[in-house]
Amino acid sequence: MSGGAVSHEEEVKQMHFWQKVSIAAIPVCVGVAIWDLSHAHPHDHEQIQYPYMHIRTKDFPWGACSLFDTHCWDEQKGGHSEE
Repeated sequence: MSGGAVSHEEEVKQMHFWQKVSIAAIPVCVGVAIWDLSHAHPHDHEQIQYPYMHIRTKDFPWGACSLFDTHCWDEQKGGHSEE
């Protein structure tokens, strides 16, 4: 064979090499992701409250509180949570 043709055996060797590289790289990537996501990243600045954020002109269909705003729901009940 000439002209840059690669034999079948060389292709199989390359395939096995890249399989081993992939098998080694996957745990490394997962480990780095777990380590990175397990550490809190500090935010050094306060969120700017722009005037157009959280503008509500009328109540939601279920009341004045956002659906997942538990503090507002507790205030609506009179500050007492049912336990």
